[in-house]
Amino acid sequence: MNAIKPEVIDHSNKGLIPKKAVREMLGIKTRRTFVKDYKALNFNYPYYTWGEVKQLLALRLFLSRGKSGIFGRNIYLDLLKKHTPQTIIASLGIDLEQEFKELQNQWIYRI
Repeated sequence: MNAIKPEVIDHSNKGLIPKKAVREMLGIKTRRTFVKDYKALNFNYPYYTWGEVKQLLALRLFLSRGKSGIFGRNIYLDLLKKHTPQTIIASLGIDLEQEFKELQNQWIYRI
């Protein structure tokens, strides 16, 4: 299984993906929702790595599966203490790697 490895990155680096672009990439319409997501994962940076985008995508996929009481941020964070994001998302019948590759390709090859 491919676990998402924590990265040690200088988040002031301009070569990374800007916060606003990540929000648009993930299709999050409101800033408030995005702030809740990145704060839940302790990602309060102006720029993000692809690994961090993948973790935010996993959270969004989890949240998109149902009612907030069942599929909420706190439940996801509790599950994250015991399982990898891939395992959590796979249990919902979603291939995180495939979803991430599609998102990444859409971003890289956008017009």
